[in-house]
This record gives sequence, C-alpha cells and structure tokens, in this order.
Amino acid sequence: MNKNEIIKNIINEQNVVISTIENSVSRYKNASDIDENDSIDPEDFSHQDEAKEMQLRYEQILVQAKNNLDFLETYKNKETTKIELGSLIETEDLYIFIGISLQQFKLNGKNVIAISEEAPIYNSIKEKTIGEKITIGTIENTIISIS
Repeated sequence: MNKNEIIKNIINEQNVVISTIENSVSRYKNASDIDENDSIDPEDFSHQDEAKEMQLRYEQILVQAKNNLDFLETYKNKETTKIELGSLIETEDLYIFIGISLQQFKLNGKNVIAISEEAPIYNSIKEKTIGEKITIGTIENTIISIS
C-alpha cells in the first residue's frame, strides 16, 4: 500500500473527527441560546453559561482539528527517507504517521497510528532507520520502510 492511500484514509478519519466536533459545537450553541423570556428558573442561566463555555472549548478544538487536516493535505505527497514531520513508517504490524495525533484504526490488516512530535514515543523513534527495531508499548517491530 502506498503512502498516498494511507494518508487519504487518515484524512477520512480526520474528517470524521471534524464532523463530530462540529456536531458538538452546534449542540452546545443551541443549548446556550435560550430565550431569557422563556426561562423562569435561575438555574437555567447557569446551564446556559456552562453550555456557552463548552461551545467555546469545542470551537477551539475544531480549529486545531482543521489545522491538522490542513497539515495532512500539505504533507500527503512529501517523500522522505528519515523519520520527521510527514513521515510514514511501516513495520510488520502497523503504519505510523508523524505529525498529528489521531485515534488508531485498521487498514488492510495493519493498525494505523498517527502521532505528533510531542508524543513521548516520537523521541524514542526519531533517529531510527530502516531495519532497526522500535518498541511501541510492549510490542517490538522492525522498520520496513520510511516514506
């Protein structure tokens, strides 16, 4: 499987994340937009404030998720031979994309994980090359390719 196909699947997963966040923003926006004339319970105003806070938090998360999508679009065609931003590492059991954090998913029998440079594991793998072993959790894998 080539890098473009894998990145396309990562982009699809990121689009699902964005859609979920947009739904949360919408839900909290509706909850924070109650008509003051219809509300007789002071507690309703407290819930309205909480919903507005959550809306603003999710809007910030949405901005980051969209930035991650932009990053994926920018780096999807980047070819590299070392582990750096935009690299795709293939081992026997998994693909590892460097640049964003995303929940693990399966693709053609292999797990796909996406990690950011801030992930603790990044520091332990960034100097590795093809043929070297990397340990993720308790599982040791050999790097087959870096692209």
